[in-house]
Amino acid sequence: MSAPRSALLAAALLALAGPLFAREPLKVVATLPDLADLTQSIGGERVTVTTLCKGSENPHFVTAKPSHLVALSRAELFVQVGLSLESAFVPGLLEQCRNPRIQPGAPGFVSAGQGWTALDVPAQLDRREGDIHPEGNPHVNLAPGGGRHLAARILAGLCRVDPASKPDYEQRHAALLLRLDEAEARWKALAAGWKGRTLVVYHKEYDYLAAASGLTILGSIEPKPGIAPTPGHIAQLVAQVRAHPGTVLVSAVWSFDKHARELAAQTGAPLVELPNMVKGLPGTDTWIAMMDFVHQRLDAALRSAAPAPKAPPSPAGG
Repeated sequence: MSAPRSALLAAALLALAGPLFAREPLKVVATLPDLADLTQSIGGERVTVTTLCKGSENPHFVTAKPSHLVALSRAELFVQVGLSLESAFVPGLLEQCRNPRIQPGAPGFVSAGQGWTALDVPAQLDRREGDIHPEGNPHVNLAPGGGRHLAARILAGLCRVDPASKPDYEQRHAALLLRLDEAEARWKALAAGWKGRTLVVYHKEYDYLAAASGLTILGSIEPKPGIAPTPGHIAQLVAQVRAHPGTVLVSAVWSFDKHARELAAQTGAPLVELPNMVKGLPGTDTWIAMMDFVHQRLDAALRSAAPAPKAPPSPAGG
């Protein structure tokens, strides 16, 4: 075989074998589907993402499964929100998976809520106050600016464990930020008329959304986080709602229960079901789509519940 033909054959074989030797996608495990979506947006085809929590679940009470351990044992990057959101199931899984690459402090461990300025940081810890989170309210994924913060932490983690792909990750992250710019402008426009309106929530999941939008949360159906309401507590909420015409009741998918319906029945206030995570309801398959859904459904409920304008005073002698 002549040298030119040998060179051509070798080049052809290398071209065929190339895909076989291409790096496999980075194995990522994320606790929430929100984190999985943001990771996939930044990682693209360079990552495969496994999610531990379903969009319809309460992230405080996820049941650990053998499949979770298998996924974690193989993971090269682990992403959680942190702020004690997943403290009921993550510490045990990390301990049992025996994967040093994703343990706290290792390059493959990302606590994406780190650095977030949290609401409701307790002055002291007292279990009599319910399911208290020492670092404050952990529901960063429901803050209008939460996606931007979480994405930045995820980008840093991906670049840390896969520095060769950093330019691609940064390019995808930049594209995501442009989409977030557009989305945040939509949300701000929708929320422009919400200032001063009132909500009653089931759980303290939507506090960041309320704070960013000028909404006032009158109270929670849970008297304390993680504690079921008593009849006396429901009676207090009924009085509060009746004293604030136009109040909207908000419940996440996991908490859309008899207590929320009872309060709606007794007050006539609209009860709106919102997703608390990506894929919690149809049409919420991405983080941006989920937040679009939350804003649009809440806006419709607030408009429908708006109290009638006061009639102008009658002219003197009329």
